[in-house]
Amino acid sequence: MGVQMTDSVSSSADHESELATIARMLTHIRDSARALDAQALEYCVDLALQAVANEMRDRRDTVAGADLDFAPRVLQ
Repeated sequence: MGVQMTDSVSSSADHESELATIARMLTHIRDSARALDAQALEYCVDLALQAVANEMRDRRDTVAGADLDFAPRVLQ
């Protein structure tokens, strides 16, 4: 039974790590889109980043040092 519990904890840690990696990648893409003034792309990436943030919050995870400014910009 101890092995199953260890596997579960390991799987949870892997999932947390994957979500953190996705959040970092999306943040980089969003910042690049912002720098290029690609508002539509930035908006879509903001929505994806919000979904990842919600998943992380649901799992009560935190990402130290990530830029978690998730408020999507309004397209003009």
